[in-house]
Amino acid sequence: MSGSLNYTFNICIIIGFVIPLLNLITGWFGSFFSAGIDLDLDASADFNLDVSADISLDASADFSVDAGIDTEVGSGGVIPFNIMCLCLSLVVFGALGHMIKRFMTTPMLVVLLLLVCLFFAGLSYWALYTLVIKRLKQNDASALAYVDLKGKSAEVTLRISSDSIGTISLPDSTGAPISFRAKMDPDLKAQMSGAIAQGESVIITDVDKEHKLCYVSVPVRNFQNKDS
Repeated sequence: MSGSLNYTFNICIIIGFVIPLLNLITGWFGSFFSAGIDLDLDASADFNLDVSADISLDASADFSVDAGIDTEVGSGGVIPFNIMCLCLSLVVFGALGHMIKRFMTTPMLVVLLLLVCLFFAGLSYWALYTLVIKRLKQNDASALAYVDLKGKSAEVTLRISSDSIGTISLPDSTGAPISFRAKMDPDLKAQMSGAIAQGESVIITDVDKEHKLCYVSVPVRNFQNKDS
């Protein structure tokens, strides 16, 4: 019994350290740790995969990929899954197990103390996710959802003409620029035949979430200047 417990605790600690270490050295697990690609599982019977990729070209190419895996718990509760939190909980479980294994003298105590280890491992998982990961996600550029864009001002980074799609940029919650594909608003298209040049300010009038597209219009003062 003692040998198998030692083996289990050691494996948990090794896995908990090796995955972040491999990510640091090789970047192999970068897709799970980076802010650009976030892996979340809210465990339930329904499994939905949403992967979107937006490529915008300016003077330099910007490539952003947002991927999320979400499931819903039947009665509205959420059990978040994050691989970095899992690594921490594995280390806590293994380390705490080694500390108290000398008290595991009977099968009843083994079960009881393993439950204690699981409790503290789960507590560390919840603390890291709630106090760190969740707050970082709120400051992620992807937190600027399409539904929040309507009415916001943006700057054109790739010219928008009446028959072509361009790119706009606006700051996210942290102040960092984030790009969206943009198309000329139908009402504006009927009034002007030119293009909205790079560097001009525009207003987002509508969004198309299905096609990941913003409709933009030129502010009245800019439009009057164009006419004059």
